[in-house]
Amino acid sequence: MYRLIPILFFFLFSCEQYNLPKKKAYLAHQFKVPTYKSITNNCPYSFQLNSISKINFDSNCNAKINNELLEADLFISNIKIKNNLELIKNDFNLKIADNSNKVSNIVTSEFNNYENKVYALYYSFVGDAPSNIQFYITDSISNFVTGSLYFNSKPNYDSLLPSISYMKNDIKKIIETFQWK
Repeated sequence: MYRLIPILFFFLFSCEQYNLPKKKAYLAHQFKVPTYKSITNNCPYSFQLNSISKINFDSNCNAKINNELLEADLFISNIKIKNNLELIKNDFNLKIADNSNKVSNIVTSEFNNYENKVYALYYSFVGDAPSNIQFYITDSISNFVTGSLYFNSKPNYDSLLPSISYMKNDIKKIIETFQWK
């Protein structure tokens, strides 16, 4: 009987630990104040870029801008206008429509620098879109440049929002400092 009491006491009071599932955690980036450098090359355009980003151009002046810290890529496509500006804009609008299937809002802004003939339209997508930012820059005569931001992760707007905001500032700097050669 005396042996049974400690065993019973052990079973009654030893199971008070509760196991709760862990909450999902997201990476919290520590952002530094960006510094920008001028990007010049043999392409028909130039702009300023965040110094922590790496850029690679191909032979057609298309570029891939990589931000390793954020695991983000900004793809720049250079398109020559040959009396087909409306067709190019329609293709871009189809790309915007395809990208906006899972978004709750699209924020659009326009940039015009009449002196340098730089006209830009910028789209920011609120929601789990494959590309959170897309834009184009044109001179309306012979040059058209598009840009799309992609992260190397599954689209999750809430967790990517700090990184999207950081990249948004870099993209706005690209647009504001963009010049045709």
